[in-house]
Amino acid sequence: MISGELYALAAALCWSVAAIFYKKGIDAGAIPAVLIRTFFAMIFILVTYLVIRGWNFDFTLIGFAFLNLGGLLRLIFGGMAYMMGLENISVSRFVPILFTFPLLTILLSAFLLHENISHEVVAGTVLIVLGIWILSKGHGSGGERNVKRGVFFGVLAAFLYAFSVVATKTGLNDVDPFQSVLISMPLPLVLLYIPYSMKHGKSAVFDFRKEAYILLGLGGIAGMGFGSYFFFQSLTLIGAAKATSLAAITPFLSGILALVTLKEKITTGLVLGTAATVAGIWVIY
Repeated sequence: MISGELYALAAALCWSVAAIFYKKGIDAGAIPAVLIRTFFAMIFILVTYLVIRGWNFDFTLIGFAFLNLGGLLRLIFGGMAYMMGLENISVSRFVPILFTFPLLTILLSAFLLHENISHEVVAGTVLIVLGIWILSKGHGSGGERNVKRGVFFGVLAAFLYAFSVVATKTGLNDVDPFQSVLISMPLPLVLLYIPYSMKHGKSAVFDFRKEAYILLGLGGIAGMGFGSYFFFQSLTLIGAAKATSLAAITPFLSGILALVTLKEKITTGLVLGTAATVAGIWVIY
């Protein structure tokens, strides 16, 4: 049986891969990018679910409500902040800022979910966030539009993600992780599409270049499909605090992938930040 820790690390890898796809396809715009990635992820999960389980659904109303609240915070509000951040700063700067959310998640988990937080989780998370802070300092790679705006949206997304984790963990008490990924997507997608289509027209979301749909679709499948499933499994097995702390290795993985695929520069801060992040993972694990 795969451990909750390994599920969390697998989620981090999927989210890192997704960030690269998003950065390459972000010229579609922040809101269309969220719509496109969510749609493709939802279709992929739906088809996979039907192939494996058929039309067998079993969930409670309270579970459905909390999972969709988590979906709204993570996929829509958090997703828009995520894409707006990526529009303005590099992957290697943005993702570390986003992944300050484990510290807030630990506090919320202790107060709202009554999870027991070990000293190892706290110490490891402090090391991870220290590494993240180092990674986010200094000059980013060329092509950054507005660093202050990018940092603001990174912090905003971090807060939204933390509250989303708590809502999702509550929903997972009544719904298994596979179903949870699927049922957390349709309602947030519709609630975002309605105001967007009223403002820009019903067909506006179909007016982008083919490459954008491919890149954002692949990112959605990797991050929101596989990544969400692995993370939900981790939440179920080891709790919100430990799962989010381990998943915070994402900035390190994203930085490495950005170096290779996006030609972002390696810096002393990247090396030091990576060392602190890996040390934090080792302490928690």
